[in-house]
Amino acid sequence: MGQASFAEYRPVALSEPLRQGDVLERVAADASPWDRHLLVITADCDLAHDKHQGRVTCVPLLTKDEYLLELQVPKLQEQATAKLLRVLAQALEALGAPAISDARLREWPREQDTEQILLALNVPAEKHDLIGGLLNGVRILGGSAPDLQVATAGLISAQRLLPNPQTEKNLLAQIVSRFQSAFKQPAGDALFLSAIADGHDHGYFAYLRHLEQIWEPQVTLGPSRSEVQYRRISRLRENFTHVIAQRFALVYMSIGLPDSYEEMRNLHAELLGDGLE
Repeated sequence: MGQASFAEYRPVALSEPLRQGDVLERVAADASPWDRHLLVITADCDLAHDKHQGRVTCVPLLTKDEYLLELQVPKLQEQATAKLLRVLAQALEALGAPAISDARLREWPREQDTEQILLALNVPAEKHDLIGGLLNGVRILGGSAPDLQVATAGLISAQRLLPNPQTEKNLLAQIVSRFQSAFKQPAGDALFLSAIADGHDHGYFAYLRHLEQIWEPQVTLGPSRSEVQYRRISRLRENFTHVIAQRFALVYMSIGLPDSYEEMRNLHAELLGDGLE
């Protein structure tokens, strides 16, 4: 994909200190999607006055495919699995089979072959295709996929095993529509960035619910002979940095604490007075 007429990042000079919005790239070849590219979230004032005690807080910058595979596909798999389990439970009930929990119906296809399960349930031969297909669908959706294409194919093939299934074309269109919504109407804990540095313009999501902390001495701001784990490759433009910092704050501000915590906190406060009398 060619570079767009604008970019969310800007080059950063070697003389500029590490600051919020800096994009870091892991040097090691064995980097995972969660630490390959990181965005510095630590506030500028903390970095400038060494309030961070050398620890730099970052969020991952996932490629668009990684974001969809890790955070959107599981939702679609869960919805499709629920449909399969509902039909499967109804079919087994109609055969007079013992009641089996959804949790068990999820696990069983991963533990045994379909033929073994059909035999254990005494499913008549004329129902093998229906119930066997549903079990296979649950198995497909319960597995991991190496990439987005394989995951999409699995979602389609599993749902094609339902009675009176939709066409592959319609199922694909629905999946693509859900993926597109992640770009056009992103969740509050993510922000799409078309590019994060020169040569990194294939689309990324800053994901704000996953935190990584690294030591500042592990980051190099330019060419270095010392052993480091990350190198700075760019800095997001100010408006994008501010938006991400604001969303980051809102994500964690919105998390409530359980009533049991508040009750225990109040109890400790009340007992404090007894000890001072």
